[in-house]
Amino acid sequence: MQHVSYTSSVETRKGTRIWIEGEALNRSGFAPGTPISIAYDFDNREIVITPDENSSRTVTNTSRNGNPRPIIDMQNKKVDELFPVGTRVVVMYQKGLIQIRANNEVQAKDEREQRLVTNLKSKTLTTATMFSGGGISHEAIHTALSDSDIDANTAWLAECEVKYSESSLGACLSITDETTMLSGTVEEIEDMYYQKVDILSFSMPCAGFSKAGKVKHKMTSEQHSGTALFGVYNAIRLANPAIIISENVTEAQDSPMYTLLRSEIERRGYKVFEQTLDARHTDSIENRSRYWLVAISQGLAPTSLALDHVPASGVTLNTVLQDVPEEEWKDHTYLKDKAIKDAAAGKGFAKRQLLDGTESRIGTIGRFYAKRRSTEPFMTRSDGKERLLTPIEHAAVKSIPSRLIKGVPTTTAHEILGQSVDFRQPYELMKLIIQRVAKGDTSMQGA
Repeated sequence: MQHVSYTSSVETRKGTRIWIEGEALNRSGFAPGTPISIAYDFDNREIVITPDENSSRTVTNTSRNGNPRPIIDMQNKKVDELFPVGTRVVVMYQKGLIQIRANNEVQAKDEREQRLVTNLKSKTLTTATMFSGGGISHEAIHTALSDSDIDANTAWLAECEVKYSESSLGACLSITDETTMLSGTVEEIEDMYYQKVDILSFSMPCAGFSKAGKVKHKMTSEQHSGTALFGVYNAIRLANPAIIISENVTEAQDSPMYTLLRSEIERRGYKVFEQTLDARHTDSIENRSRYWLVAISQGLAPTSLALDHVPASGVTLNTVLQDVPEEEWKDHTYLKDKAIKDAAAGKGFAKRQLLDGTESRIGTIGRFYAKRRSTEPFMTRSDGKERLLTPIEHAAVKSIPSRLIKGVPTTTAHEILGQSVDFRQPYELMKLIIQRVAKGDTSMQGA
């Protein structure tokens, strides 16, 4: 006979309490009146209960609806030391043996926190990333760690688009020969490849969250890429990171997928911080507004975590512009005609971004920038001709090092950059996280 039950330690006026009762006790040989021994094992963090004819302690005899009902009540300092108030525990009943341990999620929380503390002392952390694209956000995180005097190793990287992962392989310093490259969807990747790490970053596909994506695909985020959430859950459970970082379009924050994600990681013992970041926090030229979710294991989490605004430097687009061949400049008559028609139809949202280089801020550049879509930024000159930003200029307005797209075809480079991040957002966020966690400015001192 085996019976497994999950419960929690509770607070009473006399101290922390765990009690077990009912038919499971009878079935495992602990009927009312049975003499028992209770051992508190601090090395293995468990309570072990066995029958003991020499013990004066017995299983208490209570009743329910007139029927006898056994109960074992434990309430003392040892219980509190092993399982503080609110700790989820698993009670395992076997014939002649009862074991009480912290449940697997509590053990996982303790393990990841101890691992991070140990690794911070040695200044070596392990990271992983999913939906990595060209690896730009992950590279920013590693750059921030390096600038914080921490050596970071990428254990694994998951990306289903081979052309993006191959680009990151050739350009990202954060990826080494020791990194496992996982080319597939996060839902199908086998458990064995999700090694444990200290920091896990990811950005679920944004097409289902953004307004434009919903219009284009005629799907909600759940319909478009909802199964990715199951892959994310699985990776978090198996990799057991102490720090989770996720970025997406601002609309994702209120989506069902991120609501479920927040609820699940909070249930697993993380404290969640959320913030929308844009150029006011980074002083990058592109004003790319993005939602960031950071989850830190509760015992290590700071009391607050938010990036402040930074002073504007006044740097303009002119500082990043390149000399380009004359053939790059186009008349774009069809786009000009479309703008006139859109204006006549009252489509204010479709207004074009025509730039002359004096701008200190420009609008968002998307994944399909190379298609010359009407509402994205175009450079202009006095003869009326226009051109797209080059990939190097595109990288610069997002504060992305140009080496991350070196040798990449123009269209692919714009795709990587267009679905990426303002490099300074994850960089500054990671620096702040390490500062707060390393300082021990936790919300649960002594946890």
